[in-house]
Amino acid sequence: MSEIFSVDLPSQPARVQHGGEGPPLLLLHSEANTSAWSEFHERLAANFEVFAPIHPGFGGEETPDWLVDMSDLAFHYKDLLKCLELDRPLVVGTSIGAWIASDLAIHFSALIKGMVLFGPIGLRSTEPLPDLFIKQLPEVLGYLANSLDGSQVDPMTGDAELATAVWTDLATQARLMWKRNYDPRLRGRAHHADCPIMVAAGDQDRLTPLSYTEAYAELFDASLTTIAGAGHLVPLDDPAAAAALVNSFYLTLEK
Repeated sequence: MSEIFSVDLPSQPARVQHGGEGPPLLLLHSEANTSAWSEFHERLAANFEVFAPIHPGFGGEETPDWLVDMSDLAFHYKDLLKCLELDRPLVVGTSIGAWIASDLAIHFSALIKGMVLFGPIGLRSTEPLPDLFIKQLPEVLGYLANSLDGSQVDPMTGDAELATAVWTDLATQARLMWKRNYDPRLRGRAHHADCPIMVAAGDQDRLTPLSYTEAYAELFDASLTTIAGAGHLVPLDDPAAAAALVNSFYLTLEK
């Protein structure tokens, strides 16, 4: 069972999905309307108390004026940790959520027990990455996960409510990543992320090549693992394998 509640923060109220029992886990969702409570959430909730906030400007919410870059979200979630009195949670992020988690660790490592980053982005690539902002939405979803059906958000034949929510999310992503889909400061700041980190990627990721993920892991001095058959959004394509990785990583932190 899960619930959703609101917490007043200095930036704006935060909507938080909550479920499970165990050590605290902060789950930072990806793009493409993947903020809904899912099989991945349920599997994590079997071993953790999961706090899964919906990013400001996502989930059908308008983009707030104060949101300029990912570091704004890092400070937003630092305030959330304080408000919820979470004692050094494990942080798990996917894609844009992994970018936010990286910034959170750079600024506030002492508040975090460790991080698992699925398909992280935000690092300047040595080779061009697909520009999702110039592609049709059904095609965009195909780049993100093998399990996402682009027909669901087709404006003519799909789910109109879902399509509207996804387009709203994309407006926020455009605010954050239209000019560039990376943070030039990340490379010079990564050494401040002083906590154990694991990076994981699907071996069928169409958005970020393995060389990109390897560079990300090296930059953050993180371990790296790949998941067979998964695309960019590993927790969507293989929630069982993704949750198992999180569980096994947490056990290494307890030794």
